[in-house]
Amino acid sequence: MKKIVLASFLILVSFFIHAQPQLGLVVGPSISMNRVKYKADPAVDLTNDGSKLKFKFGLEADFMLSETYAFSTGLIFAPKRAGYTIQPTDGSAESTEDYKVHYLQIPLTLKLFTTEIQPDIKAFFQLGFKGEVKLFDEPFEEDYGLIEEFHVLDCSFTGGVGVEYGAGVNTVFYGGIFYDRGLVDIVKSSSADNTLTTKMDMLDLKIGLKF
Repeated sequence: MKKIVLASFLILVSFFIHAQPQLGLVVGPSISMNRVKYKADPAVDLTNDGSKLKFKFGLEADFMLSETYAFSTGLIFAPKRAGYTIQPTDGSAESTEDYKVHYLQIPLTLKLFTTEIQPDIKAFFQLGFKGEVKLFDEPFEEDYGLIEEFHVLDCSFTGGVGVEYGAGVNTVFYGGIFYDRGLVDIVKSSSADNTLTTKMDMLDLKIGLKF
């Protein structure tokens, strides 16, 4: 295992040394969603409580490995929201609970470019993973008690398509649509006897400027 980690690290270092990075600023609206699984208590049905509009921003770096593909990473601030609908099966009134969960995302992706579809315009496809570190969490209301603690780390698969426009020698505008699908249960402990599973998804409209 140590040899694999060391080899992977050396490969990444060699990429960084030989590739010329393009740094970028990225912003955009995001739709935060969560998937819920819960089957432990037949008297209560737990489901997700819809989606919410959020706003992501951060820095990205593209390390061009050739004219047609790049290794892309960065640091992205991603506020998310975990929402739950609590529906008793005896017909009692349902209730909802919402939680703020903010992450620092570290994407590890491969970006594939087409040839120019118009002068100075290229399309690209991007696939990979995002490691995520929790920065902050709290319930929207103090009396919410379903979630006791969230995990510090999360991971998601990400994919999307976009377009780049070269506005000058060193300036590139870009944008696209991306989907992040959570791979890890973010709930560490809950009042549902730790049988509640929650995974976070996001749909992003990304707008950026590279220089």
